Amino acid sequence: MSTPPLRRPVRWPSVFLAAVLAATGFTFFAGGAHAAVETGRWYSIVNVHSGLAVDIEGASSESGAAALLWTPTGADNQQFRFVDAGDGHYRIEARHSGQALDVYAKSTEGGADVVQWPSNGGTNQQWQVNEQSDGTFELVNRNSGLALDNWEGATEPGGRVSQYERNGLDTQRWRLTPADDDGQSGDGSASDPNLQYYGRWADAGSWRTMGWAGGYVEAAFTGSAVGVHLRGTIDMYYSIDGAPEQWMRNVSGDVTVASGLSGSHTIRIGFRELAGSYNGDPAFGGFILSGGQTLPMERPEHHIEYIGDSITVGQPNGDRPFTTYPWLTAEALGASHMQVAEGGACVSTYDCRGMVEWFLRTDNQDYDRLWDFSSYDTDVVVINLGTNNRVSAAEFEADYLLLLERARQAYPDAEILAMGVFRERLLTEVQNAVADRNAAGDQRVHYVDTTGWVDPATDTHDNVHPTDAGHRRIADLLIPVVDQYL
Repeated sequence: MSTPPLRRPVRWPSVFLAAVLAATGFTFFAGGAHAAVETGRWYSIVNVHSGLAVDIEGASSESGAAALLWTPTGADNQQFRFVDAGDGHYRIEARHSGQALDVYAKSTEGGADVVQWPSNGGTNQQWQVNEQSDGTFELVNRNSGLALDNWEGATEPGGRVSQYERNGLDTQRWRLTPADDDGQSGDGSASDPNLQYYGRWADAGSWRTMGWAGGYVEAAFTGSAVGVHLRGTIDMYYSIDGAPEQWMRNVSGDVTVASGLSGSHTIRIGFRELAGSYNGDPAFGGFILSGGQTLPMERPEHHIEYIGDSITVGQPNGDRPFTTYPWLTAEALGASHMQVAEGGACVSTYDCRGMVEWFLRTDNQDYDRLWDFSSYDTDVVVINLGTNNRVSAAEFEADYLLLLERARQAYPDAEILAMGVFRERLLTEVQNAVADRNAAGDQRVHYVDTTGWVDPATDTHDNVHPTDAGHRRIADLLIPVVDQYL
């Protein structure tokens, strides 16, 4: 490669320039201040003077291909990551080729070519990243002590990238912008707005805790690996790119879920419900991304909320919640979903979890924590209660009616489906409560006749709780019912 000319237009001496900048209030880091760049994250490097991005010419993967300035496109040959090289220096690697920005032939002369070259540990491939007071950066080569520079102050695409004596001008100032970041990429933390929470998750500082059953969180992301930050021990399930859910049992702390990835992916994680004798810690501290970020992700068009007891939860089946009829029904319809449900729950508050009251709560642990129903809306509410009734039929009917009224107050536009109990008890009382709501003018409350849906001998473990196959049978019957109301 030919050696570039070393003459260029006169620049101010650095000592004089530093004095001028200090007088005008601009900070000039003569010695350099180590910048808090995120190693592994992809950035575009945009020159302040020209607004042009550092680009590997022609997207070449050849060693020695020139770095030049070009109109920002977001292409891989304009994306670079900072790899820790020790002692406050970084290799700057091009995404498309994996090669490092290199001062050609280890030159210490101003105006020397900057090219890409396979990483070799040389100091001419190591750069100090100095943040300026305005949030821009100066990049100083370790071998030469010279700064990455827009040669000749070019403002047109094709200008050369070189090194030159540090002077604090805009030609040596760079904006480091996360690649493809238009203000919508995220870091995977629990508060990352790109994360999509489904169900009643409570804010606990840097944690989000899952209330009730069947809640989950999803994200779209990039990076070579993804993990989950957990507070305590829990059974966690996960799915990558919509694959069948897999369990990670009794895990805690920082847990790697998948590695060896490239490109963009989606992840869903959730927990076993906190109920009965199960005492896990359903606290989520965010996704851990290796060299990547989260991306915006659309929520499904429809949402379904289920209110129920152990049958809705899926107890005692080991793979709940994703083998339960609520999950299977909603997934088949392409809807998001959650379950306000617990083993032993009933309608009335007696000596069991009375859903007429607890439906209003964020979780099944704190009666004083009311759920904010403005957090999300739902299209369909499915109620399946009555198996554990411990009050008179009249009291059950009155409280069931009150539950319907409260569900309507919570979700003014939802369709509410009241399922007949699979054990075929209190069916008249459920139908009466629905009829009362219809008579009051609410025509979006419907009774679902489930007579014959469950054969206790073949579809349940114990004449009450459906097997996984029993849940599949219920879902197959419920899907067309729910579908007509979406």
